[in-house]
Amino acid sequence: MNLALIPTDGMYCDACAPRIESELIHLTGVKDARAFRSMHLTSVLFDADIVDVKTIRGLIAEAGFEAHPLGEGRAH
Repeated sequence: MNLALIPTDGMYCDACAPRIESELIHLTGVKDARAFRSMHLTSVLFDADIVDVKTIRGLIAEAGFEAHPLGEGRAH
């Protein structure tokens, strides 16, 4: 298993984090997903043989949020 920490912008209410988590947990290869609104961060435990970080970031973006490579998020 691999762990990705993805800077995530656009979480402004209490419903945002659960929405991201729900989308990700249904992605094949994702074992666990936790979004932290106050930290602007999404943590994803995944099987790199099945899914990659680019796909995970793409799904976060499709859900309406900005997913950045680590180190490229906005300063808050």
